[in-house]
Amino acid sequence: ISVTMPRTYKRKTEKSSWSADDLQSALTELKNGSPLREVARRFGIPRSTLQDQRKRGNTSKLQLGRCPVFSEEQESELSKEIINLSKLFFGITPAQIQQSAYTYAKLNNLANRFNKEKESAGRDWLEGFLRRNPQISLRKPEPTSVNRVTAFNKLEVGKFYENLNKVMERYKFSPTRIFNADETGITTVQRPGKIYAEKGQKRVGYLTSWEKGKTTTAMCAFSATGVYVPPMFIYARKRMADHLNSNGPPGAIYRCSDNGWITEDLFVDWLKHFEYSVKASQEDLVLLVLDNHSSHCSLNAYNLAKKRGLLCSRFLPTHPIEFSHSM
Repeated sequence: ISVTMPRTYKRKTEKSSWSADDLQSALTELKNGSPLREVARRFGIPRSTLQDQRKRGNTSKLQLGRCPVFSEEQESELSKEIINLSKLFFGITPAQIQQSAYTYAKLNNLANRFNKEKESAGRDWLEGFLRRNPQISLRKPEPTSVNRVTAFNKLEVGKFYENLNKVMERYKFSPTRIFNADETGITTVQRPGKIYAEKGQKRVGYLTSWEKGKTTTAMCAFSATGVYVPPMFIYARKRMADHLNSNGPPGAIYRCSDNGWITEDLFVDWLKHFEYSVKASQEDLVLLVLDNHSSHCSLNAYNLAKKRGLLCSRFLPTHPIEFSHSM
């Protein structure tokens, strides 16, 4: 017979139902000369508890049940380490937290009832730890490449904003001439939400155009005042077809590549489309903020931006200086 401990314990007695404020008031009454028996009856606190707390001078509420493995300071230290690891892109799983708790208790010679065979704390300890530390929650992380992690640091961010300030002070761009551009992936098959169906049915389907979709890239740009530049769509195919150039947003352009991603040549095409849309010129420069994708850093893109009056500032690159533009 297997016995499973309930996840949420329900109290069966009224023992220790008094609060820390009740204890503080009771100790104050005793200090003022009130009889111990009367004070205990009035506040619902056992006489022995009042006597012990008066001797110790402790006004905090006593904890019932088994003593915790870790103190509040130790659990606070553990929770801080968990949060720091997640910020460093090395977050740990629930199983790793349980194993770390076992190792921590063992190294510090703390009495515990953890599983010595698995060398891990139990599920009940983990749930209690999360209740006591609500600043920690179980999250699904987003895969982040090493290149992006190493580029996103205080030094590189500081360089970007330093260069951005220099550009703004020199050219005095108005909000209508500052644009941010980026790519986003659009799948041809949207994941349906939950639907109602017969209980017990093994497979529930939902009609879509494909079962396995393809990704189409959309290159978009907006100004600081909300001006919208028609996007460029990049299909994953070898050759373009006429029917792919219709029914899109007004002014949009359409291209294709082997994998549906943007390339250096396609980015140059988009720059021409962008320059035509915003009417950039040597007399009326435009600031374009981009990320550090390799397709944005070609010589052809640099020459085109220099010629057409586009000042491109790359966001968090290895060398975050803007594409230089000579007046």
